[in-house]
Amino acid sequence: MTTAGHRSALDGIRVLDMSRVLAGPFCASILADLGADVIKIETPWGDDSREFGPFWEDHSAYYRLFNRTKKGITLDLKSDEDRETLIELAKRADVLVENFRPGVMERLGIAPEDLLEANPGLIITSISGFGQTGSMSKAPAYDLVAQAMSGLMSVTGWPGGRPTRTGVSLGDLIPGLYAAIATLGAVLERNHSGHGQHVDLAMYDSLVSVLESVAMRELYEDETPTAVGNDHAMTVPFSTYAAKDGEVVIAVTNETLFGRVADALDLEYMVDDPRFNTNAARRERRDEVRRLFEEKLADYTADEALKHLAEHGVPTSRVHDVHDALTGELGRERGVVAEESDGFRTLASPIKLHGSVAPRPAPGLGEHNDLIADWLAEPERVPDESGSVDR
Repeated sequence: MTTAGHRSALDGIRVLDMSRVLAGPFCASILADLGADVIKIETPWGDDSREFGPFWEDHSAYYRLFNRTKKGITLDLKSDEDRETLIELAKRADVLVENFRPGVMERLGIAPEDLLEANPGLIITSISGFGQTGSMSKAPAYDLVAQAMSGLMSVTGWPGGRPTRTGVSLGDLIPGLYAAIATLGAVLERNHSGHGQHVDLAMYDSLVSVLESVAMRELYEDETPTAVGNDHAMTVPFSTYAAKDGEVVIAVTNETLFGRVADALDLEYMVDDPRFNTNAARRERRDEVRRLFEEKLADYTADEALKHLAEHGVPTSRVHDVHDALTGELGRERGVVAEESDGFRTLASPIKLHGSVAPRPAPGLGEHNDLIADWLAEPERVPDESGSVDR
């Protein structure tokens, strides 16, 4: 967190956040957490997410989460005057984040190439479903569509069951994270070259890129991967296992850990038994491994099993619900919930730097419209030959 004498990590970087709902606002909120001056630009009727529940004191908690620490103005981009205001603001900004469907910016008369002509040092970060080019560039996309098309849903859920969406909107959140990383990289690159650029970030590409071992198996094995429930397809034992009154996690990734869990469950013979003493053998007999483990775990309550396994150095846990994760001992210790100045509780950023800032309340609709004139009175931000921008 910033303290006296410390500048924030992105001190002096101005971001215009023209995005809506989740992927773009999440990207911009990360930049705001790192100290960038983020200006949320909404239509006069506001971001749709202002109507999303749950609500706290008649305001959307969802909107507040993804738009904290930003300033807020309204512009009607179908108005010539407001469109000119945006262009002038872009001349005085470092970054513009948007998640319109490709082609909308052009129709509004603010195409990325026009903004880059107005400010050659601008970083324009565009997040869309399928990218700015290609056969599906104009297709609408939501988290569910991205999860379905990326293959993620096909490997989520139980064997033989229906394809399953993950419990949070990874189709928006992962591209939001990538967009923040790409934006930071583009700002640094500008410092070398003196040129801004248009960052093309697709939800589809982003989800495919995190398929990790699933994608590698598709590329290098004969069978297309399918859902395996809570198991890890490549490692056994690595799943949830039933104890007397609930399930516990056992996560084993090498033979040392397998020896520990075998010892803990009085199954030492498995370490020398060729049916179980290699991961490849256990993968072939994963159902038998589960049966042997759960026969032993049936003698323990979940709490007893956790204590016993932990004493043997086995990576283990209960499956916590969201209440436990947010308010349990570990969550309190790690500070995963933050409180803003007006008492609103929100999710804390996991990025803890000297250059990060404490969250501040999200702006009301048009709350900072009175600052537009001051911003427009500033000089334009044009990179010099060294790539630096005069602020």
